[in-house]
Amino acid sequence: MLQQNPDPVDVAVIGFGPVGATLAALLGQRGLRVAVFDKSQQIYPLPRAFALDHEALRVFQEIGIAGTLAPHMTPYRATIYQGSDGEPIQHFDMGPSPYPLAWAPSYTFNQPALEASLREAVGKLPGVSIHLGHEVLQLSQSQDHAELDVRAPDGTEARLHARYVVGCDGGTSPTRKQMGLKLKSLDFDEPWIVVDMHVDEDKLDRLPATNVQYCHPSRPCTYVVGPGTHRRWEFLLLDDEAEQREMPHASIWKLLAPWLTPADARIWRAATYRFHAVVLEQWRKGRVLLAGDSAHQMPPFLAQGMCQGLRDAVNLAWKLQWVLEGRAPESLLDSYGDERGPQVEDVTATVKRLGQIICERDPARAAERDRVLREQQGGTVRMQLRQSLLPGVHHGWIDRDQLPAGTPFPQAMGCIEAGAAPRMMDDLLRPGFLLVLRHAPDPAALRALREPVAALQAQLLCIDAAAAAPGVATLAEADGVLAAWFERHQCEAALVRPDHLVYGVARSLGEAGDLMQRASRTLGATLDRPATALEEST
Repeated sequence: MLQQNPDPVDVAVIGFGPVGATLAALLGQRGLRVAVFDKSQQIYPLPRAFALDHEALRVFQEIGIAGTLAPHMTPYRATIYQGSDGEPIQHFDMGPSPYPLAWAPSYTFNQPALEASLREAVGKLPGVSIHLGHEVLQLSQSQDHAELDVRAPDGTEARLHARYVVGCDGGTSPTRKQMGLKLKSLDFDEPWIVVDMHVDEDKLDRLPATNVQYCHPSRPCTYVVGPGTHRRWEFLLLDDEAEQREMPHASIWKLLAPWLTPADARIWRAATYRFHAVVLEQWRKGRVLLAGDSAHQMPPFLAQGMCQGLRDAVNLAWKLQWVLEGRAPESLLDSYGDERGPQVEDVTATVKRLGQIICERDPARAAERDRVLREQQGGTVRMQLRQSLLPGVHHGWIDRDQLPAGTPFPQAMGCIEAGAAPRMMDDLLRPGFLLVLRHAPDPAALRALREPVAALQAQLLCIDAAAAAPGVATLAEADGVLAAWFERHQCEAALVRPDHLVYGVARSLGEAGDLMQRASRTLGATLDRPATALEEST
């Protein structure tokens, strides 16, 4: 039972959907005291989000639920864009393995199963309290804490204090409205209906084996293959349908007629939406921040809606930890919006470009679109890597806006202990900053790294399995992903943030110390903490 609490928790999370639950898990794993509130007492039982990318799976790997999700997801199929003549105009896929983050670049999944796994993981964390059926009525803040007035399911009310609050309470976000934070339109608004189907197993082979974007001017449509018998169709609504809140099942079956009859499948969920694009103008107001759909919404043409919310969570979790533990100044939290806002806008720009291809309704312009896209590919439609469409971070807490800074650092398969079976790299390392070296450093280089490594509490990892240095873990990789990455970027060291993004790289081991010094200086990191293995060894 929630009681009046003058002693603040570290973070109050409003909303226990996938983003709120992910944030609560990441914060709880870091030893922070977290209170989670959701006005619903149950998981929403129907699918909404439909796709996860490899960055999302890496986050779930950190939380410890990736394995439990395996029965509820399947690798994303290739996507073929069909032009107005029914022939391909674009082709997106994930390319061959080994994959850069160890996970396949994209998956489709069952959202209720994901949420159940997340909630189970959060429920095991001793520092996290979960309050279902609790509605946050009022939110205010002072110089050193925020106050939440909360109503329990039995109607009783209590006040909770939190040092920070994160609103993950959806597109209509009461938190955003109470704080007076505004959404900026990114100029996309189209009415669609999303239809999720369970198809009889003996009818599945009648359906396309790939995902298909039907870019037909008469009725643009999307078909996506989900796990098991789950298939999703999305149809652009025509002018006389656009204002319908619900479409009769008879009308839905007419839309599905080219693929299915009512004897072949059952409708799991059908919902009309206006696919629109918005992003926060201001991501933080004092001690209150927003994440997920509260902060941004985008059309589904790149399947990035929920994935972007998970990027919010992993970006924010380590920054809240560092601020709350006094390792960095509160101004670090400003980098959250500085990074996420432009990145979301960049992703949305790509989504809009794809949407404009898909949603063209004029037959003459659609025919010209098809001609131009084929001509740009030399007359033959070529496979493009879907993950190459996603931009990195170009603003905020990175060394400079120059690749590979701001992009995810690879996750290799390998081992640290000789003779051990290869595992995913992140499972072999503790969370936090990581300095990865291409070759083993000499004693002088190690001494130069001592102070900045201590300031960032960084772990050192070397991928030169033939060499060793005191205080530096050596990874014998099984797939060559890291060796190829260092060769491609012509660098000798990479500083990786706790959210797995590259802060910056050094062209030589001698420059690695300067890189670390810049990072600790701009982060405002302090040295008031236990010695690292590197300090003890040097």
